[in-house]
Amino acid sequence: MGRDTNYLAKNKTYWEKGYTAPNVDHPVFRFYGRILKHIKSDWQDVRLVDFGCGQGAAVEFFSRHGFNVKGVDFSETDVAAAQIRYPHLADRFLICAPKPSDNNFYGFVDGIGVITAIQSLYYLSDEDFSDCIQMLYQSMEVGGIFFATMMGERCAEFFENSEPIDNGLRVVKFKNDRIDVDDYCISFIRDEEHLQQKFEMFKPLHIGYYAGKFRNDEGDNFHYTFCGIKT
Repeated sequence: MGRDTNYLAKNKTYWEKGYTAPNVDHPVFRFYGRILKHIKSDWQDVRLVDFGCGQGAAVEFFSRHGFNVKGVDFSETDVAAAQIRYPHLADRFLICAPKPSDNNFYGFVDGIGVITAIQSLYYLSDEDFSDCIQMLYQSMEVGGIFFATMMGERCAEFFENSEPIDNGLRVVKFKNDRIDVDDYCISFIRDEEHLQQKFEMFKPLHIGYYAGKFRNDEGDNFHYTFCGIKT
């Protein structure tokens, strides 16, 4: 098992290829429809941070539903694309440093009522993950809702084509006619107990998963979902 101290630079190289998602991914609107709307009906002007906003579809979605929303992302490519795609929200999209300790806050200094982190936190080592979550937690108000999705070991193609390095990370390498993954570092979740340990500062509200296999030459896209509350 080796140590890769430059893993964030390697991951950022991959992110800068761009993540084109003009439509809201299903974890976003299912989280809103199945959880947020049942916690309370009116989220008008509540501060929401979308951590790992990509090209902005979720930020636009939550803005339309009345949230005071900001999106943050490591990828300059994606943030620039989001600002072009949604010019009326251009100042809502912010670039953050890949290393959590190089940031003072994400989106808002404090008073955040909801944080979403869809397929974005598992690119961090255990140490950086802890720093990131602590910063997000501190900026939330008591009663704030936190929702994240994390890649599980049952995400077969990524996990089976990976090997451990250090600090909770595995380096992933594989190629097919759709994607080329090389030196891509991911922290995988073993099971629900491991998931709750990662987010132990939050009181769990709902835990679940989603999965899909759209091609017979690709593995199952398995992700855990975690929804918790700051008490």
